[in-house]
Amino acid sequence: MRMIWNLFVHAVATAFALLVVTAFVPGVDVSVPATPLVGDGEHDRLWVFLGVGAIIVLLNMLVKPVLQLLGLPLTILTLGLFALVINAAMLLLAAAVAQSVGLGLTVSGFWAAVFGSIVLGLVNAIVSPITAGLTRR
Repeated sequence: MRMIWNLFVHAVATAFALLVVTAFVPGVDVSVPATPLVGDGEHDRLWVFLGVGAIIVLLNMLVKPVLQLLGLPLTILTLGLFALVINAAMLLLAAAVAQSVGLGLTVSGFWAAVFGSIVLGLVNAIVSPITAGLTRR
């Protein structure tokens, strides 16, 4: 139960960070599906952000460590700049997964993904001390 709660807290924090990304980074957008997700569709935008936040958190837990391990030589060679490419690839992958499950995260290109992942990381770094009190150990 503790792991589900922690996943939920991180998904909410990531959804908030994604809201900031869509406000400030051109080329990253979240759209609501045409058919209502829940009830009359009044709060569908919230559910889409939470769903995409959960997708990003799950991909960061499962796929990102593998990519970081495989890209370790390039990350060392570029003095850490390749980590930006990995983060951009994770955002593009999250957009592809979100599109495949019917949630509307769109990233227009590689540079939008790079800037979006930078802003996402910065906002998560600011929000993480707040959410640290909500997670259970």
